Amino acid sequence: MQQETPQTIDTVLTRMFALHRHGIKPGLERIEELMQQSGRPHKKFPSIHVAGTNGKGSVCSILAAILSAAGYRVGLYTSPHVLHFRERIRINGMPITDEEIIDLAAPMIASAEKTKTTFFEITTAMAFQYFAQKKVDIAIIETGMGGRLDATNVLHPLVSVITSIDYDHTDFLGTSLTSIAEEKAGIIKYKVPAVIGEPRQNLRPVFERKAAAADTIAYFPDDDWTAKSTEYRTDMTMSVHVTAPMGELKDLRSALIGEHQSRNILTALYTLRLIIKELPVSEKAVREGLINIHALTGLTGRVQLLQENPRLVLDVGHNSSGMTALRLTLERCFGKEPTWNLVFAAMSDKKAIEMLNNIRPICKSVFLCVPKVERALPLSLLHEAAQSVGFTDIHDCTSVAEAVQKARNTHEPCIIAGSFYLADEALSYLQSQ
Repeated sequence: MQQETPQTIDTVLTRMFALHRHGIKPGLERIEELMQQSGRPHKKFPSIHVAGTNGKGSVCSILAAILSAAGYRVGLYTSPHVLHFRERIRINGMPITDEEIIDLAAPMIASAEKTKTTFFEITTAMAFQYFAQKKVDIAIIETGMGGRLDATNVLHPLVSVITSIDYDHTDFLGTSLTSIAEEKAGIIKYKVPAVIGEPRQNLRPVFERKAAAADTIAYFPDDDWTAKSTEYRTDMTMSVHVTAPMGELKDLRSALIGEHQSRNILTALYTLRLIIKELPVSEKAVREGLINIHALTGLTGRVQLLQENPRLVLDVGHNSSGMTALRLTLERCFGKEPTWNLVFAAMSDKKAIEMLNNIRPICKSVFLCVPKVERALPLSLLHEAAQSVGFTDIHDCTSVAEAVQKARNTHEPCIIAGSFYLADEALSYLQSQ
């Protein structure tokens, strides 16, 4: 009898990534079957479920960092990863091991290949099993896309959280902000409180209607809380002042920076208030969590200063509002002069012209490249987009590595932004150097 070939992390991940061929398939039937087969692990740990267009990864990490600083065993499930698949599934900042990935994934893959289960569904099932096995005190779970039909939506969490809404995945979520908000609001569950970090008043009725239908309350932190940045530093930390009816938190020092992060901090702190009986958190834990978020969660690439001289900033913002937030943050830290060289790539389903236009005021040159992924926008279209928004010093590069190298060879400040896939290849190149 022929022995089965031992599974390695490379073979398992190759087979998992090959599931991308099944594309994006909204719906809960496949994940529900996986949960049934694996003993319903999603019922074995408490959770906070986070959806939104921008900020959901940051809110997840802020929550995980503060709860970790408070001494809890905290699972964190986010996507996509930047450098390695292990980043998606963590406990107190420590990623799942290769051996644990093999043990969890290998039994599912053969069935998944037959049933056309997607990559994200398998990954979600693995995360839920892992957190159940490790007996986490709480798991912070980020949706992949949308909410209503997202694989993570089999959860019944302690709190549902929705961050800011923007245009994204319009083929699946609809072409209006209202339709996108409705899909995100699909994570609101029966009698589970919901925290809504999206501030626009015209979208508020969407969440209120969904909450009423689910016999619960939608809380809007902006109604009686504020969070304002009071100082930006050149080490790319900031101080935040939070006011609430029960008191103030002054000079919260945050390793996440930008007005958009002030909003994310506000959303996270309001969420923690709703679970204070189940998981008490001290002011000391809040302060420690915010300034140590990278170490406590492994978060990478949120307006992150990789090098000080010359400055090298990495950001995974991948839509128009993300690029605006990046520009405003860098202006607050370093001024509004066009002193930056930009390494840029975008996926074909993104609005590259708007993205480039929003970052252009602080950039003197752009180095264009195409990550090794089918969805990447071709170089010719990137070049046209850069020209159309007023860039005159445009460098077309044959690879991400070449773009990063050429931009750094100028010995001037450099931004790497536009796509998670760009961040992945750029970090891999930088680490190899």
